This record gives sequence, structure tokens and C-alpha cells, in this order.
Amino acid sequence: MIRPVQKDLYAVIGNPVAHSLSPPMMNAVFEALGIPALYLALQVDDLAEDLPLLARIGIKGLSVTIPHKEAAFRLAALTDEPARAMGAVNTLRLRGSHWEGCNTDWLGALAALQQVLEQPERPPSRLTPHPLKECRVLLIGAGGVARAVGYGLKREGAVVSVTNRGTARGEALAQALNGDFFPLAELGKQAGGTTFQILVQCTSVGLLDDTEFTLIPDSLFQPGTVAMDTVYRPLWTPFLCKARAAGCTTVTGVEMLLHQGVAQLGWWFGELIRPEVVLPIMRTALLGILADEKEHQAPSKGA
Repeated sequence: MIRPVQKDLYAVIGNPVAHSLSPPMMNAVFEALGIPALYLALQVDDLAEDLPLLARIGIKGLSVTIPHKEAAFRLAALTDEPARAMGAVNTLRLRGSHWEGCNTDWLGALAALQQVLEQPERPPSRLTPHPLKECRVLLIGAGGVARAVGYGLKREGAVVSVTNRGTARGEALAQALNGDFFPLAELGKQAGGTTFQILVQCTSVGLLDDTEFTLIPDSLFQPGTVAMDTVYRPLWTPFLCKARAAGCTTVTGVEMLLHQGVAQLGWWFGELIRPEVVLPIMRTALLGILADEKEHQAPSKGA
């Protein structure tokens, strides 16, 4: 039996996972707070086969990313209510010989949006105890990320619509959220008269790529609209570049990554994790890396 003896082990698991910025983000917190732990990135091909091995070698907690979130939900012995509602887990912790699971993606998305909606310069109508209540939101995509974001928005009282290339999956998510579905190819025609206050890009379009964003009509990008991308690398995705040029308020994928990461740390370490302390540490670590990449250069228009 091989087990770590100097530091506890944590990891992000997925496939692919080499692009993940979670290790530098989490390790920065461990170092700053003096937590004897190390956070790794591990490519996992078959979660059902590999999860028992991860337990045997002493992994204490896992961040779960594509494509294993649904499998993690099925394999966890205990899950929280949001994870059960979404059928997906993005966080695991080992308790005895069993894995417990929760989902913090929705918390990260809500926190990222709320910090923008609650800014003083936003219109007074949004400065309420529930800034997302009755907001009209369009989710672009219908995969696991969209389900998590939609779950959180619905809990806050937002009116959520979905657009997606695949009709069956898109309609299923829209029905679960009690919202409208617009086929992506017909979005301009069917939703042409609808004004969305928030656009959330939940597909992998733009990930590590500088191709032009053409999924949705330009007419949906309006001054004052909040546009959030769940992709965080590059920092300024084609979606966000187009939104910023149109005068939208933009929210990068880094914000969702940060806030869901804080929630993960809190679930693993409890009161030791204070968001007001760890958020600046994590943000500095991430932006320091992204600053060295060409994609970090924000567009000058609208700056």
C-alpha cells in the first residue's frame, strides 16, 4: 500500500485535463494558508475503474470535470440536493471508504453573475435582495455546464430560455427549467423580438481557440446586457470579445472557476476557508498565468 505521509493529496480529474488552471489556483491557497496539501491534475479515462484506485492511494478530495460529472454522481455514495437535481457532481471527498459528492458549479455561476448585477453602476431595478429574480436569461448550450447554470438561475427566480444545436437535449433542459427552447439555427427568427438581460455561453466554443464566435445573432448583444462565458482559457473568448465590442457587461469564465473553487475548498476544509481571504489569492494566481498568454490581451474597443 502506497499512501502520502507529508501532504494530503487533492486533484482535478478529467479527460482532457492538461489545460486546467485548477492546480495553480488551489495550490496557491494551500501555500498561503499553510495547509499541508498538494493539488494535482490527473487524466482519468474510466472513472468507475479508477475511483477505487484514487481512494487507495490516499486522495482526499477531487474536482471533477468533463466528461466524468455524471459518472461521479452515479458512483458517489452520498450526494447533495443540487447534485441530485442536476444528476451531476463536480466535487468529491473521501469519507472512510466511500466517496461523497456535491455540485458547486451552480454556486460559482451565481456568484459570478451576482457580483456584476450588484455593482452600484447597474440600473436600480437590479439592486434588490434577489438581483436575478425575473431576469430573462438565454443559455447557449444544453450540456452539463448549462444544466448547472440553469439550476442556479431558476433557484433565484430567473426566467431561463435555452438554445442548442441538438433539439432533443435542448428541449429537455428547457422543459426542466420551465422555459422556452429556441433551435440554434432558428434563434434569430424565433427569438428576434425577445430581449435577454443575461447571455451565458455554456458550450466549449472558444476553448483554447481564437476562432470567430458565430453561434448566436449579433442582435442579441445589446448595451447593458450581461454576457458571461463559462470558458476561461482564453480569458477573452471570441464570445466575450464580441459582447464587449457591442457594449455588454462581460463576465469571464475565470469568475465562475474562482467561485466554484472557493465552494469546493469550503466543502473540503470547512471554516478554515474564508472567501474574502482566499478569493484574492486564487485570482492573483490565475491572472498571473493568463497574463503570460497572448489571449489575455483584452480588446481595446469598449475598454
